[in-house]
Amino acid sequence: MKTLYPKMHKLVFLSDGRFINAQYRHEVDEVMRTQFPDVQVKHLVAGEITNDDLIDSLKYLDSPSCILFSSWYSQTNQQGNLILSSDISKVLSNYSKVPIFTLNNNNVAITNGILGGCYQREDILKGKLLETIEQELKNPHSQGIQTIEIPPVTPILNYPDLENWELDINLCPPNTYFYNTPPTFLEKNWFYIIPIAFLAICLYIIWLKKLAKERNARLNAMEEYNSLFKNMPIIYIKEELIYNKEGRVIDFIFKEVNPTFEKYITAKSNILGKKYSETSGQHTRCIDLYNSLQNKKELSFQYYWEAKHIYLTVIITCSPKKGFLDVFCVDNTELAQVQQILRSTNHKLSTALDVANITPWKWDLEKHTILCDVNRPIEISGNNSPAEEQQLSVPDSSYFSNICKQDIDRVRNAYQSLIEGKVPRIKEEFRVISNKGYSVHYEWVEVQATIDEYNQAGKAKTLVGSSLIITQRKAMENDLIKAKEKAEESNKLKSAFLANMSHEIRTPLNAIVGFSGILASMNSDIDEEKQEYIQIIENNNNLLLQLINDILDLSKIEAGVLEFSYNNINVDELFMDIEESTKMRNQNKNVCILYKRTLPSCYISTDKNRLTQVITNMINNAMKFTQRGSIEFGYNLQNEDSLYFYVSDTGCGIPESQVNRVFERFVKLNNFAQGTGLGLPICQTIITSMGGKIGVKSKEGEGSTFWFTLPYHQADQAGDNIAKAPETPRLVDKKDKLVILIAEDNESNYKLFETILKKNYTLIHAWDGEEAVQLFKQHNPHLVLMDINMPKMDGYEATQKIREISPDVPVMAITAFAYAEDEQHILNSGFNAYTSKPIQAEQLQKQIGNLLKKHFLFLY
Repeated sequence: MKTLYPKMHKLVFLSDGRFINAQYRHEVDEVMRTQFPDVQVKHLVAGEITNDDLIDSLKYLDSPSCILFSSWYSQTNQQGNLILSSDISKVLSNYSKVPIFTLNNNNVAITNGILGGCYQREDILKGKLLETIEQELKNPHSQGIQTIEIPPVTPILNYPDLENWELDINLCPPNTYFYNTPPTFLEKNWFYIIPIAFLAICLYIIWLKKLAKERNARLNAMEEYNSLFKNMPIIYIKEELIYNKEGRVIDFIFKEVNPTFEKYITAKSNILGKKYSETSGQHTRCIDLYNSLQNKKELSFQYYWEAKHIYLTVIITCSPKKGFLDVFCVDNTELAQVQQILRSTNHKLSTALDVANITPWKWDLEKHTILCDVNRPIEISGNNSPAEEQQLSVPDSSYFSNICKQDIDRVRNAYQSLIEGKVPRIKEEFRVISNKGYSVHYEWVEVQATIDEYNQAGKAKTLVGSSLIITQRKAMENDLIKAKEKAEESNKLKSAFLANMSHEIRTPLNAIVGFSGILASMNSDIDEEKQEYIQIIENNNNLLLQLINDILDLSKIEAGVLEFSYNNINVDELFMDIEESTKMRNQNKNVCILYKRTLPSCYISTDKNRLTQVITNMINNAMKFTQRGSIEFGYNLQNEDSLYFYVSDTGCGIPESQVNRVFERFVKLNNFAQGTGLGLPICQTIITSMGGKIGVKSKEGEGSTFWFTLPYHQADQAGDNIAKAPETPRLVDKKDKLVILIAEDNESNYKLFETILKKNYTLIHAWDGEEAVQLFKQHNPHLVLMDINMPKMDGYEATQKIREISPDVPVMAITAFAYAEDEQHILNSGFNAYTSKPIQAEQLQKQIGNLLKKHFLFLY
């Protein structure tokens, strides 16, 4: 036990009250006292403790302990009968945390946690007993019974339990007998080994056959090699060297040649067995070459055979047989000619780089040197050495020292990004110090670079690139930038001129159109003749307004300043508004104007004003040429990324020969119809600029359909760009007139507003933005009409100051803007709405009414 479990310091001996166990306890104490005094002995005796106490004791034994089990018989009283129970060895291992040994061999062969002990071998004793009985049976007349020699005590252990307790099997005595040992490899795998052995024999037979096959293959290969030797397109010569007494080559004999030699040079009958000195006049040159081969295994060189005009690569090697050489000659005439072409091309490329002032370079990141070709091409020879490259290289510190201080950090960062693999290549422009001439100045350089090689770690090892002096180009670029800035300034001046023209033209036109419209609405007070005159004025006002708009748009197109302002809009709502306004303008009762709805709603991101301009222009054209019938307009989803818009009429149509001219400038197919011939060309420019297409389908006498497409990308529902109405509307008595503050610096324009609004509202007039702010503080009006261009303080600034006083009062802008960004600027500057000049009375009253309803709650 101590041998198997060297760290044991405590022995627990389990026994019962029988006399034999008392003897065992005495012997155990004596043995442990004399041989193992450092091991503590504890006796647990059946009868003195119960089985439950025994189990508790076993549970709390520490690991350096061992259990020696003898027997455990205990008396129990069941129904008045005295019962003697034993055989707890089967459950000991369930509760023990330390190895268990036993004095009897009853249960050792069973894997139950009990390791075993020292006993007589039952199998040996059984064998001797059977042998003795057999002898007695064979010799019945023998005198007396033979004695049987008892075998010596042997350590007997259960192998699986030994492994379960993690005890070292090497500590067991040499004569230890194990129960339940695992089968040997042969025992466990005999049914595999026999087929494998049979297979090995078969494989050996196959191997022998393969050897024979390989031998035949080698013979065939020899024949093939012989055939290859005869047919290969390489000249082969086998030579035997002749030496003098000093061991130097003085001549050689031709021993063997192949058919290719005969094809290129001469028949082998003319040369085999002869000395080289007997066949050639260049004897000395060739002998010197062979003597130089003494210290080398191979020698190769290029040879031009002038007689045949071919280039040969000659390779001379020492034959395995001493004193012999193998000479191979390869015809590389084509390769030599290509190399000549490459050398010529490289020379031309080098010359082109010099002419273009481009300097190629190579940067070794490990050596921190830059190899550059500044004045001449690098000639790479066969005997190239690092020393030669070093003479053409400069330290990278010198390279960066010449870069302008303002550019050096940017250049370093660019190279670092390339080295770290963040970008595949770089292109940088920077200034370097130049000492050419009699003064120091800066030259502009353009550098392009990429990674040439990587090291074993996968990091950049070398960079390659080129440098180009671009000082002259930079000067030209600066001139172009200045010219561009000048052109942009000119465009700004054009834009300002167009804006001023729009304002100056629309301002007087506002009064003309406005008052003529008011006169046209007085049907009951004017006789029929005057009404006709007023209608003529009204029609020509509209024509003049359209003409001005077309001229301004054409001027913007010519100046390249035609602008677009994209917002999310509901196309369905826009077309319903166009239908309503068109019906109001239509004076021909024989023509029905209809918007045909195909989709309940359609939200897109586009320029609302430009879309309205194109559709309205097409409808106006249709109204000019349709005397009876209908005008239908609408849109539909042509495909998932395109919207199709159209305006169809039942008018006179367009002759087939004129259809292709309708989008040309100043083209009028009917000289009696009013117009400039600019509307459709402007529409074409607008649609093309918005990424769409435009066209017309027409048949003379039946009508026309003008159509266009726009890119379709579904947008969110259109947001309200104007200022929101207050959450809690102000209460206003309907009986009281609402007060409107009008800021307008033009007297005739104010007179127009007064004529339109004085019946329904109390009006206050401010001549400029500054006065408008003062009057707002005094009167606290319900609504403000604000002109944009005014002296002292413009409408934007005045609105901002009013917003500081009252963030909720509705403010409407009155503008003659010429650009879409002006409209966007208005809506982003605190205005609730806007109306453009010239003013339409009915439209103005409707807008004012809608604004007041949003901000006020009227009491009746």
